[in-house]
Amino acid sequence: MAAGATLADDSYTVVSGDNLWNISGKSAVYSDPYQWPLIYKANRSQINDPDLIFPGQTFDIDRNASSAEMDAAINHARTRGAWSVGDVEQSDLDFLAQ
Repeated sequence: MAAGATLADDSYTVVSGDNLWNISGKSAVYSDPYQWPLIYKANRSQINDPDLIFPGQTFDIDRNASSAEMDAAINHARTRGAWSVGDVEQSDLDFLAQ
């Protein structure tokens, strides 16, 4: 884990250089970067663009996602398509609406 990053059982505090992919891939989080949409969905009130997060933000980590929710997150991560920092992609909005 990066110096300064903190992880409680159900939360993670962002440090410089973090992104949802790397956070999700951490062994203390999900150990699977493709599950980053779970973090996005659990924190949609503070993440406008999943490609743009900021040091100091503290994200809830959903430890109770169903297998269907995990499958949907992985499918979204794999099929998301092109993305751009600062723009919210329609596919991300569609995922949140599920």
